[in-house]
Amino acid sequence: MKYTGVLFLLLFISLAFSCERYKRHYIPFGDFKNITYTEVRRAFDNGLVFDKQGYQLSPVWKFHFVSDDSVQVFSPKKQRYYGFHVYYDHDQIFNMIDSWLQLQKMNADSIIFRSLRVNDKKQILMDDEGSKVFMTFYSEAFLKKKNAEAVKRMGLPGVKDTVFIRQRSNFVNTHPDSAFSAREPVVLKSNSPYVIAERVVNTGDPFSDLDPDEDYLYPEYNITIHHAYENFVYKFSAFVNDKGRITFRKSQIFSYPEFKASTEKAIKEILAGYVARYVQAIPGNTLGIPHTSIITINLTGKKI
Repeated sequence: MKYTGVLFLLLFISLAFSCERYKRHYIPFGDFKNITYTEVRRAFDNGLVFDKQGYQLSPVWKFHFVSDDSVQVFSPKKQRYYGFHVYYDHDQIFNMIDSWLQLQKMNADSIIFRSLRVNDKKQILMDDEGSKVFMTFYSEAFLKKKNAEAVKRMGLPGVKDTVFIRQRSNFVNTHPDSAFSAREPVVLKSNSPYVIAERVVNTGDPFSDLDPDEDYLYPEYNITIHHAYENFVYKFSAFVNDKGRITFRKSQIFSYPEFKASTEKAIKEILAGYVARYVQAIPGNTLGIPHTSIITINLTGKKI
């Protein structure tokens, strides 16, 4: 019996060292491998999906873990899964799909991540707005038990968002030089065969659909005027208010200080003369509420 006790003790110590040796220094994502999780809501910690600049958070990720440190992510654009490495850091913090995240909750039915803003891959900016975003996922099996429309509504703006956007719109519409990005950007329409107005479309990269669409944040337009009084090329940003009025904001091309005033004067005259007369601007809106937003215009004049 004495020797049996000693052997038992040695076996216990051996198992303890073995467990420590093979301890998983990762978040145990592998425990939930091959479960497909779909993002159903992405929101700030205040419950809103919009920020002051008009950026809207949208649920877009769909993935399944292959192991503790490997994940397969679905690309709607390519209609296939792509593999990514999962890099564990500390305190439930990890990097996945080139994003820093912190695990809040995980089980077979759901996962909640907190998005983190990291400075130069070294410092986590916990007070930054980018670190106040929470992403909620449900498993495919769990979603099959739920009403599809109810799940879809989870990712959409709510009443709080409408109140917030209405307040922001009232402010920027009554304060000159104030604006925020319109979720439905400005539309420019030409009413002359000699003037072409079109929006610049950014095609993006194959993985751009793994992040919420951001093209609406910085809408850009080409306006080409034929039979102009002279040839010219200008690039500038402009305000478009809730009534569709376009006003000059800032030149985006280099000019020497002594030519700055004359350049801005020329752009303003073309806006007042050609653009106001031949281009109709339908104001941008968010949640159906028109408001002042900023656009970039590439303005080209051709004498022919």
